[in-house]
Amino acid sequence: MASSPHSSSHLYFLLVFFLLLAAATAFPVTSEFELGRQSRIHFRVYFHETFLGPDNTTVTVVNMSLPNTFGDVDIFDAVLRTGPSKRSTEVGRAQGVSFHASQRDESSLIPLVLVFTAGDFRDSTLTVIGRLDTSGKSDRAIVGGTGVFQFAWGNVVSKLVTSDKAGLVAAFDIYVVYYDDVRLTAIA
Repeated sequence: MASSPHSSSHLYFLLVFFLLLAAATAFPVTSEFELGRQSRIHFRVYFHETFLGPDNTTVTVVNMSLPNTFGDVDIFDAVLRTGPSKRSTEVGRAQGVSFHASQRDESSLIPLVLVFTAGDFRDSTLTVIGRLDTSGKSDRAIVGGTGVFQFAWGNVVSKLVTSDKAGLVAAFDIYVVYYDDVRLTAIA
């Protein structure tokens, strides 16, 4: 009885499978870093954005003049403070871009970096991306970080506190998971 073309393809598959399995066990992958102990924290900072005057923190770099601001692009370098008052302590900056990406409403896609310049998280950053709509509330993903927040993940929930022609203040509730004592090893 002659072998069917299907049985030879099964044999070929098994041969490739076992060759890949042998290669995987012959050349094991070694870890190049240790993450250490996982820590979870929640803290709040206030995002202070100014639209007018010498302390302007936002610039429109593309103004498409279309309905719903679709296509507009803004760049911002806003102040992060410990409270909603302009007199509260500055702890960092929120630097990013706002892409007005919806044709139906005034929502934006906002990638941003929270740069901490004071306090326990000095010289550390969190990278955040997500959507903001006209309600002033958003839930955005933390996709990484540096310094204390190396290998961080989590989310940032923001809520509008005040807003007028001159600017706005939003509360950022930051829920972050990060690792203590991260050790990176050099590849020889």
